[in-house]
Amino acid sequence: MLLPAGTTATRPEARAPVSRSSPFRLPLLATLPLLPLYALWWFALATGGGDLAAQEAWADFASRHGGSAYGLFWYGGTHTANYSLISPYLMAALGVRTVTVVSGIAASWLAAVLIGRAGVRRPLGPALLASLALWCNVASGRTTFALGVAFGLAACLLLTRERRIAPAVAYAALATAASPVAGLFLAVVGGALLLVRDWARASALLLPPVAVVGATTLLFPYTGEQLMPPARVWPPVVLGLAVTVLAPRAWRVARWSGAVYAAGTVLTYLVPSPVGTNVERFAELFAPAVLLAALLGTTRTVRRALLVVALVFSVAWVGEKTADDLRVSTVVPAWAAETRGVVRALEGLGADRTRVEVVPARNHREATALAPHVNMARGWNRQLDMERARLFYDGTFSAATYRAWLDRWAVGLVVLPLGKPDGYAEEEARLIRERRPDWLEPVWQDRHWRIFRVRDAVPLVSPPADVVRTTGAELVVRMPRAGTVTVRVVYSPWLRAERGCLSRQGEFTRLTVTAPGTYRISSEYGPSRAPARC
Repeated sequence: MLLPAGTTATRPEARAPVSRSSPFRLPLLATLPLLPLYALWWFALATGGGDLAAQEAWADFASRHGGSAYGLFWYGGTHTANYSLISPYLMAALGVRTVTVVSGIAASWLAAVLIGRAGVRRPLGPALLASLALWCNVASGRTTFALGVAFGLAACLLLTRERRIAPAVAYAALATAASPVAGLFLAVVGGALLLVRDWARASALLLPPVAVVGATTLLFPYTGEQLMPPARVWPPVVLGLAVTVLAPRAWRVARWSGAVYAAGTVLTYLVPSPVGTNVERFAELFAPAVLLAALLGTTRTVRRALLVVALVFSVAWVGEKTADDLRVSTVVPAWAAETRGVVRALEGLGADRTRVEVVPARNHREATALAPHVNMARGWNRQLDMERARLFYDGTFSAATYRAWLDRWAVGLVVLPLGKPDGYAEEEARLIRERRPDWLEPVWQDRHWRIFRVRDAVPLVSPPADVVRTTGAELVVRMPRAGTVTVRVVYSPWLRAERGCLSRQGEFTRLTVTAPGTYRISSEYGPSRAPARC
């Protein structure tokens, strides 16, 4: 997205000669060589680990509970819209791998067209490098982001020669609706266009992300924080500044985009937000292609040497990150392949009437394997994990704080997969394996899984009520008499209880009823049938 809106030189004489060949030649040459890699990913690498686990979990939720705005299967409650307004439903309808591959190939095609239109000399090399970077994103399992990037590139393409503002606005909105991170990167290019006073194109890329994120935040309240360690700040900053300093002067928007991106990365480090390390993705996708395009267009010795260094670093950085992701996600461990026993055991232990803590694994396959069967205290969303399970990140973890956290989230069962834990779950796994507190009672095990009951666990619904059952989208409560009880589900304005009234009680939910009976708490889209007042 550094390319489309500003690598074209502002002086006509600085443009590369316009090719008279077929307009499909460059995108075909840039896309076709990558098709075997997409086939490799589809048949061998897309095994459901890493980031792909989150995609599959959300697709499964949309498939089972597509009419519900609020999922109870992770973190005590989370809105589908906070993840994506489009992706879960599209993945549920077409399949995760289908959406991933189509998004990646479409983005490669669009990126090649953009590079061709930008007037880049010898555009095939940069186009191929962009296609490879987009495949690396697919290989890492970022389906939702890949979808947003494809829409975002379409928005940028519409702003090149024809300047079709209205369709570009629509695609920019779709990009943000698919992936807020993709919308953020559109805003980077929009900010650069603003700095060069291209008001119409700037507005087309800036206003839709603001409108979509603002509306989503208002309608589906959300708080969360993504990690941003100091060591992760400098690579994207250096690459952004390299584009700013080393790109040709005529590439005004590209150079300003690099500066805006570098400043935004520093701001992301200084101000905690849901963005965090996701900010790296812009440099991962587009820095190698832009640096190569700049290298091919310059003859100055010093500048060429610096561009070679920056290009080699960017390619190595992206390659190393992709290889790390594949090492984590591709191999299917035995514990993830054999889940029928643990699922049956959880059903027999009444897991549908409580919340279950499953110690996160390094590849996060537990988030997909068990989410359809139990409501998990955690899952695979780093932003929510930091927000609602901070003791695993801030150095305060101990047996006492762990028990307090289990009580806060009404956890009745703890499940330990016998595999490599997530880096931020190592202390939890060690406590359970080596120093198991007496309030964790072993109740079941097989070769790959252990289940523990939390003695004197805090119930999911406060007395005198009790839980009849839970699913990923609803909770059924039995009230023996009229009154008010606490439901340890994070409050959402989308929650409703037929014949009952729900209101906020701290971070959780208060249920008030006027008669004994069974009450179903759910979150279907549409008008509420609950009483107007509590």
